[in-house]
Amino acid sequence: MSPSVPIPTVWNENIGESGKILVFPSGPVDDWQVQFSRGDAVVEWRIRLEARSGWGEVETIEVAHFKRRVVGLTAEEIGLSLDEAKQVLAELQRLVLQTQMEEYTFCARVCPACRKMRRQRDCRTRTIQTLFGTVTVDAPRISICPCSNKLGFVDLSFSSLSELLPDRCTPELRRIQADLGARHSFREAGRLLSQLLPCSPANHATIRNRTHRVATAIEALSDADPENPSPSSKETVVMIDGAHIRAVPGHQSRHLDVTVGKVEVAGRKPRRFAFAPKGADRPIDILRAALGAQGWRPGQKVTVISDGEAVLPNLVRAATREPVRHILDWFHLSMRMRPIEQMLLGLSGRDIQLRPLHAAQASIERVRHLLWHGRPAQADQELVRFAHHSDDIARSNTDPERVVTRDLLRHCSELRSYVQNNRRAIVSYHRRYHSDRPISTSRAQGCVDEIANARMGRRQRMRWSPRGAHRVAVVRAAVLDDRLGAISRNQIAA
Repeated sequence: MSPSVPIPTVWNENIGESGKILVFPSGPVDDWQVQFSRGDAVVEWRIRLEARSGWGEVETIEVAHFKRRVVGLTAEEIGLSLDEAKQVLAELQRLVLQTQMEEYTFCARVCPACRKMRRQRDCRTRTIQTLFGTVTVDAPRISICPCSNKLGFVDLSFSSLSELLPDRCTPELRRIQADLGARHSFREAGRLLSQLLPCSPANHATIRNRTHRVATAIEALSDADPENPSPSSKETVVMIDGAHIRAVPGHQSRHLDVTVGKVEVAGRKPRRFAFAPKGADRPIDILRAALGAQGWRPGQKVTVISDGEAVLPNLVRAATREPVRHILDWFHLSMRMRPIEQMLLGLSGRDIQLRPLHAAQASIERVRHLLWHGRPAQADQELVRFAHHSDDIARSNTDPERVVTRDLLRHCSELRSYVQNNRRAIVSYHRRYHSDRPISTSRAQGCVDEIANARMGRRQRMRWSPRGAHRVAVVRAAVLDDRLGAISRNQIAA
C-alpha cells in the first residue's frame, strides 16, 4: 500500500530497459517511516460478498479480513495458509448457500397451478454437507395449495429442500468421496478430504455407503445406455482376465473372484469394466454396456482374448447373445513353455550326453514355432517327440539328470493338455502381430493391477464382501476411464 503522504521520487533512466523508476523516500519523517522503524507496517485485505437478488435487492457482507506485516515477513506468511483458505471457503459457502436456500424456499411457496402463495406450515432447520463445509439452513414446510389438495380435510405439507437434497449432501461431495474411496481406503479418503478442504470429517462408513450409491448410479446409467456412439465396423476385441481377493470371514470360500478387462476398438479410447460375479445383480449388463459404449451392435463379431479359462469367454457370449471368436492369450501359452526351456538350459551346463539334449532343445523350439503360426495339431505331435528325447536323456545319464527329466516330462504333459484343451482358440499369432492386432491380455493384466491389486489386493490387508468388492470395482473402473466426472448431479440420486 502506498504511504499516506506523497513521497518525492527520483527518475533514474539507467535502471531496466524502458521507463524504469527508482523511488527514493526523502523529506521529513512521515508516519510510514515511524511504522517502518517500529516494525508496525502491515498490509490489510478485506473480502466482501455482494448478493444481488432477482428483484434488485443488494446486500454486501464481509467474508474475511487478513493482515500481513511488512517488516520481518517470513516465508510461511506469504499468501494464504491452508487454514485461512479453508476458513474463507467455509464462510463463503455458508453465506452463499443460506442466501440461495432462502430465495429457493421462498419461490417454492408459489403454487405452479394458480400462482398463489402457499401457506408456510412451520420452519425447521436442516444441515447440508458440502465440499466447503456443513451449513445449517432453514427448511420450512409448505402446505399444499387448496387447488391441488383433493383431500381438503387433510392438511398436507412438504419440504422443498428435502426434495432437492434428500441425502442432505451435495452430489459433488458424494462424487468426490466416491472417487477417493475408489483410489484409497475409506479411512484414508476421509482423512484426505478433511485435511485439504473445509468439509466435515466423514467416517469410513459414510464414504463406503456413498461409494456404493455412486456404483448403483453408474450401473443404472449403463443400463440406460446414454452414450449411444456411432456403430463401429472395426474388430471389437475384449481382453478379459480375473483376480482373486480375500473374502470376509464367514464367506463360502477364502477368496472372491473379480473379473476385469478392456474393450478395444481401433481408433477409440479403450473402455474398462470390472465386476464381482458373486456380488453383481446383472454382471452381463455391465459387460454389454461396455461393448455398446465402444460402438458394438448386435450382429457384429466380437473377439475374446483370455488365458483359457472357459468361464471368461462364456461371459462375453452371454453378453452378446451370439457366438464369439475366442483366442488363447499368447503370453500364457508362451509361459507354459518357459519352464521347459529353462530346464534344458540348466542341463546344458552339466556333463551329459549332448545328442539327446540338442534334439530336445530343437524339438521345444519347433513347438514354439508351430504354436506361433497357429498349428496346434503339429505342435502336439512334436511334444510327443520331445517326450521321447527326454526319456533318452534319462536313460543315458545319472540319477540327478533323471530327476530333472521327470520334471521335464511333467511340464510337457501339462503343456500338451493345455494345447489340446484350447486347440480351437490357438490362431496364427504371427499374422495378427504383424497386422497390429492384439494377441495377448497384457492390457487386461494391467487392469488387474490397477483395479484389483492396487485397491483390493492382499497388500491392502483388506477382506471384502461380494457386494462391496463389486461396487468398489465398478467405481474404480469408471474413475480410471474418467467417466465418473461425466455423470451429472441429477443422475447420482440418493
